[in-house]
Amino acid sequence: MRNLSLFLVTSLLSAVVFGEAIDASEITKAPITSLNVFKNGSVLVEREVKPEKAGTLYLSGDIKPYHGTFWTKSEKPLKMTAFQETVTSNATSLTDERPLAERHGGYEATVWFTSNIPELEKELDFLQKEGGSGSIMTLQPNNVGKEEKLNTYKVTGVIEKPAKKSSDNKVVLPPVTAFNGLVVRFASGGALRIPYANLVSVLADGENPSETSVGRKLWKVEGASGPFNFEYMTQGLTYAPYYRMELADGKAKLTMAADLRNEMEDFEEAEVALISGFPRIEMAGKDSLLNLGVSLNGFLNVLDSVSQPLVRNYKTQRAVSFASNRMAMDFDSAYGESAELGEVPQMNEAGAQNIHAQRIGKQTLKKGETLRTDIASADLEYKTKVKWTVANIRDVDQNGYTKNVTTNAEQTVWDVLCFKNPFSFPMTTAPMEVILNGTIYCQTPQTWLNPGQEGTTTLTKALSLEPKLEENEQRVENPKTLDIGSSRRAYQRIVDGKATLKNHRKESVEAQIVLTVNGVFEKVEAGEGKEAGSSSMPVGINPLSTKKIDIEVPPNGTAEINYTYSFYLRD
Repeated sequence: MRNLSLFLVTSLLSAVVFGEAIDASEITKAPITSLNVFKNGSVLVEREVKPEKAGTLYLSGDIKPYHGTFWTKSEKPLKMTAFQETVTSNATSLTDERPLAERHGGYEATVWFTSNIPELEKELDFLQKEGGSGSIMTLQPNNVGKEEKLNTYKVTGVIEKPAKKSSDNKVVLPPVTAFNGLVVRFASGGALRIPYANLVSVLADGENPSETSVGRKLWKVEGASGPFNFEYMTQGLTYAPYYRMELADGKAKLTMAADLRNEMEDFEEAEVALISGFPRIEMAGKDSLLNLGVSLNGFLNVLDSVSQPLVRNYKTQRAVSFASNRMAMDFDSAYGESAELGEVPQMNEAGAQNIHAQRIGKQTLKKGETLRTDIASADLEYKTKVKWTVANIRDVDQNGYTKNVTTNAEQTVWDVLCFKNPFSFPMTTAPMEVILNGTIYCQTPQTWLNPGQEGTTTLTKALSLEPKLEENEQRVENPKTLDIGSSRRAYQRIVDGKATLKNHRKESVEAQIVLTVNGVFEKVEAGEGKEAGSSSMPVGINPLSTKKIDIEVPPNGTAEINYTYSFYLRD
């Protein structure tokens, strides 16, 4: 299997040479067939096994599932045993960086490697023109064999000795190459280059060999009479979605794309779904007992610990850079038809949902690679308006004390984009780049929107609109009082305010002005403006009250809102 090969190659590069206790021909492939990828690096992996015959088989076993997520799918119950095999190897010191030729030159060697070349003898394109550090193994005729099932070849021969110095102290090189790997030379005159990435294992004697033992994780499967699947959750694969909104001549086009990063293992032609939403994964990041690297005490301590939602758990163990916890957690369920960008399936049913899986088809990705893919695209209608959330200049706490009064509170007006989600699936939390008439306008956060749901996205400061806020406290001769206990009283104060928005543009502007005060609104006058919503939240002796006013500001004109509110201030 691929992950076993990678493990052995990594060891080779560390100057360890392996022999196998269980032959490679006994290892059955379990390729990844589907991946459900979460934004925070967790992934649901499904593998498929197709035994050639009934009976016991072995799988490469460096699989680390989250506790409670490993499940088999088979017509008959299976018994799967995870174990660690001790593999005996010949090795020199791990600090010995000499090439194989220097350490094992002149000795018999057996090499297992993978290749897609049907007949090795026909690989004749290697020419010995350059000197270098590559190790060469000279082979005798007919010493090439192939393991048909695994496409793994085995060759035997002698590793040539390294270069020697002549009597005049000049280096005499044997016919070697600057190629980084092993070069197999055949009696027919042809040669084959074997990169280190294709080596499965090497068994050789040599200078100062020492017997060492290396652990290898395997799975023993009993009871498999035919093909079966198994799945589990682990970590090492993530995706980051993003959007592009193109605005031009009153029209808009929204495009979604995603980057898929693989730090788990290679996979080929696996069905991939990108998951978004806010699910709770109780054991995220917590190893199962099937992971032979976890101790019993460690496992029991994990169960005793306070469980946390997926995003908090995972982010404490692994650095994943996202704009917010929402982005780190967000997870997009299945759908059917194609979108505008190629054969991208969309869900058949419309409407709101909690979890969404964006299927992007079969993908191939090696460990360490990042895949960028377009997801969907759609035309849509939109409008823009400005929003001014008025900064409260009087901060009165819940006990009725004035904490701060200022006339210099920064008042900021923002341009916002209003549109409905045009896709038949939810939009997930992600950054959105906005292009206006072919020029970059801004990049802004976009939050979850169900299909057809209307949302607003903040674009940029509306510097062409000038906000101004004025407040004055009335003189009250006999103010109302409020008994607050312990013989203490609070006295009513009344404030008159005016919010003015000046439009310096040559066209009218739709604006929403949001007023928030520590107290109760007694009066709000906005001329042609309309109230779009109000709320009041109890906070101590003074509620937190909000009024939303939608109003049109004429070209080079002004919109004005006058209001009065009261609050209690303790003595």
